[in-house]
Amino acid sequence: MGITISPCSLPYPVVEMKNFFLSLKTTVWTLFGLVCLFFIGSYQMPMHREIFSQMNEGPLIHWAEGTAAKNVWQTWWFFSAIAGLVLLTINTIVCSLQTIKAKWSHSDFLLRTSPQVTHIGFLFIMIGHLLGAGWGYKLSGMMSEDSFVRLPENRGLYLQRIFVQTDTAGFMQDWSAEASLYENNDLVKSGTLGPNKPLFYKGTGIYVKSLSFETGPVALLLIAKDPGAVWALAGGILFMLGSVTLLVLKWNNA
Repeated sequence: MGITISPCSLPYPVVEMKNFFLSLKTTVWTLFGLVCLFFIGSYQMPMHREIFSQMNEGPLIHWAEGTAAKNVWQTWWFFSAIAGLVLLTINTIVCSLQTIKAKWSHSDFLLRTSPQVTHIGFLFIMIGHLLGAGWGYKLSGMMSEDSFVRLPENRGLYLQRIFVQTDTAGFMQDWSAEASLYENNDLVKSGTLGPNKPLFYKGTGIYVKSLSFETGPVALLLIAKDPGAVWALAGGILFMLGSVTLLVLKWNNA
């Protein structure tokens, strides 16, 4: 004979925890707490530029384990915000699972699925930002002709030449730069960089932003890797579709 455990027979702490994650108050207060933490962070970051300026220079997890962990009094809001986002993610998942388990009917199918599409979009956005922060990086700097710079992931960038095209009056019309990307000392990609013409390799983009002629032709380059960009884009589309569909359904039922 099998034994069926009803929700009422669950231990009291488990029931309370389930009710906590199912409560709309949890969502509202978590969002309010996040807004407060971000407000504090907007004041802390300019006051301690030497600490927070390193956030975008490499994977965020390295900054959190190193610089942030050594300056807890200035970065406590950052770790608290991460905890709040984790809580909000769990709250979203639990609420969605509870809704999926409920009885469905054809008449309210779209009305029930629209919020879940919005929730999935939110989770995709969170995954995208997690991947980008944990394993992505963004570097920028000036490079002159015939110069080489080391990059993360055992890579290096070599800038051969900078080309400038001028008109008959001597005004610049167009410009570009020849660059080569190396990985483990092997050439893996080369090409011409220009305005709106980046160079991509395994999810890493190399962009030329501007030129400077103060010390000769020097290019301002941006090297960025964001492995969560596709997840964030998909999440944004789903979030928008779910929100618009729910708004239209609510409007028609009003």
